Amino acid sequence: MDRIDVFSFARTGAQRAGEISLAAMPRLGASLVALDGMVHFHCVGQVDARGRPGVRLAIHACLPLRCDRCAMRLDLELDVERDFYFVRTEAELAVIAIDDAPEEALLGSVAFDLVALIEDEAILQLPISPRHGDCVPAAVAGRAGEPDTPPRPFAGLAGLRERMAAPEIAAAPAASPAARRRRPGPG
Repeated sequence: MDRIDVFSFARTGAQRAGEISLAAMPRLGASLVALDGMVHFHCVGQVDARGRPGVRLAIHACLPLRCDRCAMRLDLELDVERDFYFVRTEAELAVIAIDDAPEEALLGSVAFDLVALIEDEAILQLPISPRHGDCVPAAVAGRAGEPDTPPRPFAGLAGLRERMAAPEIAAAPAASPAARRRRPGPG
């Protein structure tokens, strides 16, 4: 896909729609279990109420992730619509306060990479830990016939605590630090 002049794109209210292969998005693809899908997009140029050039970007995709619980494929339905506005210089961008505004400021150019913006937005929508809502962790699922109790990684510590409290250990006098340093050497 060609690069666009975002300022002209916004001023004329231009539109661009299409689809991009997941395989053409290597940064996004690094988080996916398959690259056989497509990201559908629709981008409309606009000038907002404050006179800033911008775009409204809509993205639709089904992203194949791996569930962190069961390690099976999890299809994330992506349906995003965002507004962006453009500034001409990095100095302008640097003075814009970071806030919770629904639109985001970007450094515009006459050769703006729209595919990179689409890929960035898809990456930002990925969950930190993708999980099915109703799956069982793989370690638990592999223990067929056992009760459905979660593993207790510190259960062995109770036995250690009991052995440490045994009378022969508790009754032994602790050596002073000085006594530990002055051990008699061999004859």
